[in-house]
Amino acid sequence: MDLNPYTIGITTLVAFLAYKYVNARVQRSKLDTIPTLGPDGVFSSYATVWRYLFHARDLIEEGCRQYPGTAFKIPTLFGWNVVLNSREMFEELKRASEEDISIMEVFEDLLQLKYTISPFIHRNPYHLDVIRTTLTRNIGARFDDIRDEIQVAFSEFIPPQDDWVEPSNIIKTIQDIVVRISNRFFVGLPLCRNEDWCDLNLKFTINVMVNGSLIGFFPKFLHPIVGRIITNRKSSLRRAVRHLTPILNERFAMEREYGRDWPDKPNDLISWLIDTCAQNGEDWQRGSYEDLALRLIATNFVAIHTTSQAFTQALFHLAANPQVVEPLREEYKTTVEGEGGWSKVAMVQMRLLDSFMKESQRRLISASKCAPELYAHRSIHLPQLAPLA
Repeated sequence: MDLNPYTIGITTLVAFLAYKYVNARVQRSKLDTIPTLGPDGVFSSYATVWRYLFHARDLIEEGCRQYPGTAFKIPTLFGWNVVLNSREMFEELKRASEEDISIMEVFEDLLQLKYTISPFIHRNPYHLDVIRTTLTRNIGARFDDIRDEIQVAFSEFIPPQDDWVEPSNIIKTIQDIVVRISNRFFVGLPLCRNEDWCDLNLKFTINVMVNGSLIGFFPKFLHPIVGRIITNRKSSLRRAVRHLTPILNERFAMEREYGRDWPDKPNDLISWLIDTCAQNGEDWQRGSYEDLALRLIATNFVAIHTTSQAFTQALFHLAANPQVVEPLREEYKTTVEGEGGWSKVAMVQMRLLDSFMKESQRRLISASKCAPELYAHRSIHLPQLAPLA
């Protein structure tokens, strides 16, 4: 039998479409009890997919009107998005345990973290405990450093002007500022101001988002192949290790000479991660620097993406509501220019600023008045169900 390239191509396409169809039918059966917005056929659902790409808000609002007080599902390029249009259902989900509902599975599916960041980091996510405990407890102790970096970074990227200033790319400008401030907390000076280190973390953040979406376009059995081809996580990791090796060598040398609590030991994420490993009986001096570098760039990914989005949205919200500017300034004067000055305590006392930021975020995450939320259930993986998975 003569298998020319044309025949091979047609056969591959037919096999691919057959796989998509069978997989879609099997997976869709798990959500049959949830009504579908628009056509729900394996191929006819693409009409809704197209609408969702360009008119997601209008589509969700239509669903909220059509299915009041219940849930409905919308087909997307990456599977079914299940929208909850009931406060009672939302409250029930809030009470659910991590065993039933996991936001981490949503991130794993949407961003393909196994391929974009690491297949190993989730086996022992000790860095998450460090972030939740030690890092959070040290915000007050490191507040002056954070404030200093805020002033320096803003003076470089958005310097004070007597006239209106319009950055050419506001989200990029905010990302440049956020990566500097975050890394002042994570790795300290001078690495936090190193242009290549900042560029590495910014590009790594963007690559995780983009590559995760690209991998999701392919069927799951191709993910290991596609993930190795299109991601550059290994080169990013090598680049991070080059920056961190001199710092780690110096710190381990100091620890060998003066003990774990050596004089002037930096109070940053690097030290907290090393100390956590030591408490767990692991010896970083015999281990790989790659794991520590991986935890740092993974933490940067979360910090840069979420903080940049939140801050940019707040700026847009402020620009659209200039009447809020003066009350915020008055609160600042009353709180900070008093005896306390700039501190974590002063920030907690700024209730108007806190309300403003919460409202800004509410507008960012709320596609409509029904405030839809996406969740993943361990047994059915809602956001990643076919027709298109």
